[in-house]
Amino acid sequence: MGGSESSQNNKKNDDSAGHEGVVGGAVLAGVLLVGLAIAVLSGSGSKSKRRTMKAPGRSTRIFRDDFEGDPASYFRDLHK
Repeated sequence: MGGSESSQNNKKNDDSAGHEGVVGGAVLAGVLLVGLAIAVLSGSGSKSKRRTMKAPGRSTRIFRDDFEGDPASYFRDLHK
């Protein structure tokens, strides 16, 4: 009797350990998914709220406030 009882106890312990790992993984995945959703919805990232404009004389974009702050230096540095 002793031998069969101990093997049944070990089987129960192995099964419960497997379920805990699956549940823990599911909880971790859920937490990561919620964190990602919050980051996307909050607008966090590298997006700048500064306005841009087409650079005069070039086919690139520059920050409007930098240009408006000192347009003479932009044109001076344009041909360097």
